[in-house]
Amino acid sequence: MEVFTMSRYATLEKKNNTVKCAVATFAGIDYAKRFSYITVGDENGNVIHQEAVPNEVGRLAHFFDQYPKMTIAIEACRGHEWLVDWLRERKYVVHVGNVYAIKQIAQSRCKTDKIDSKILMELLSKEFLPTTYQPTKKERDYRELLRWRASLVKSQTQYKLRVHSLLDKENKGIPDPFSAAGREALKSVQLVGQKQQILTESLEVLDFLEKQIADQEVKIRRLARYNPDVYRLKQIPGFGIITAMVFVAEVGDVTRFRNAEQLAAFTGLVPRVYASGGKMNTGRITKTGPRLLRRMLVQSAWASLRCCPVLRSRFASISRRRGKKIAIVAIARMLAEIAYHVYLEKTPFDEMRLGAGLVRAFV
Repeated sequence: MEVFTMSRYATLEKKNNTVKCAVATFAGIDYAKRFSYITVGDENGNVIHQEAVPNEVGRLAHFFDQYPKMTIAIEACRGHEWLVDWLRERKYVVHVGNVYAIKQIAQSRCKTDKIDSKILMELLSKEFLPTTYQPTKKERDYRELLRWRASLVKSQTQYKLRVHSLLDKENKGIPDPFSAAGREALKSVQLVGQKQQILTESLEVLDFLEKQIADQEVKIRRLARYNPDVYRLKQIPGFGIITAMVFVAEVGDVTRFRNAEQLAAFTGLVPRVYASGGKMNTGRITKTGPRLLRRMLVQSAWASLRCCPVLRSRFASISRRRGKKIAIVAIARMLAEIAYHVYLEKTPFDEMRLGAGLVRAFV
């Protein structure tokens, strides 16, 4: 009986009395919170080794020291960024897979970490891996700061609604309870039972949130001061520093988009398309891409109507035919396309060019 010693660097295959050695070339990583399931394969996508490795730097280093040169695929998920940075520091080529596209390409009834990591490795080896944009560390810092501010604003809105609800339950509503005059009026309001205590505590939380939001906005404005792209984008009707910063952070490298229409699709402000048998129908907007950017563009669209006659006229024309909701989404998409050209071409916004032909004037 012939016995072969199997190295972790290679698989041995007996075929026609010859031994073939497969070199570890690709790896697929299915990342989880506590461990990562790693599949190592050769240039043909054949599995060499599979193992679940705890997400500890020492254990990961021990595993990858066995495979010094590989191209690695990892699926985009929460918390994967540190592992990507760590692998790139060790000179590995790392591709981040697009989770939604991968599901459509390789959908299986049986889904396990082992199978997922194998699929990633196979797609990478066959050059079929759909990748997603990996933001830089600076862009990730921007995103964290801006998303944290958005979360604070959302919490502030929830507590304000709670205060209105408490007052309405006893018919003691105040038109603007959060203005200086409104806060004074609240001091004289007395609610029954636990409602009074909840009202007091809610106002204390609102004071805390207001201070936190103000602190975050100071940080954002300080960062914007050193970014000329932000001040060019700020000149677009309806855009402020926050919207401009969100656009820069979420879009990242604008050259990855071939045209303004592709960026609009990234924001999720384009309609779904259903085409079959020579017929094409459109539906609601896709709502793909960063939710915060889409929300800020819609808010900017409402603000732009007050300061830009061209966009206001366009909004009125669309709303007469399709309604205000569809019209404001159309204006938000126009702002996204205008911002694309301003950001890409490093040129200031020119309302005269907009009036001459709306977004196409920037092409």
